[in-house]
Amino acid sequence: MVIGRHKAIVFAGVALLLGLNYWIAVVRPRNAACAPGEMCHVDSPAMRFNRRLFWLSVVIYVVAVTVTYSAQWWLRTQS
Repeated sequence: MVIGRHKAIVFAGVALLLGLNYWIAVVRPRNAACAPGEMCHVDSPAMRFNRRLFWLSVVIYVVAVTVTYSAQWWLRTQS
């Protein structure tokens, strides 16, 4: 209930964290001066996993926002 009352703030906070994660998982590795085979290289298995996990998080976030606000809209139109 408490989170439901503050969902706009929660969704905004999560969006900010996803933006930070985008920089950490996508932008920063491209600018890193790592040789191929090093853990920090953009094509290392760990970095590929981080990028996949980031995009999965974005999909989950978009679904959560869509379902939440669509449900609110639907409930308003039904009453």
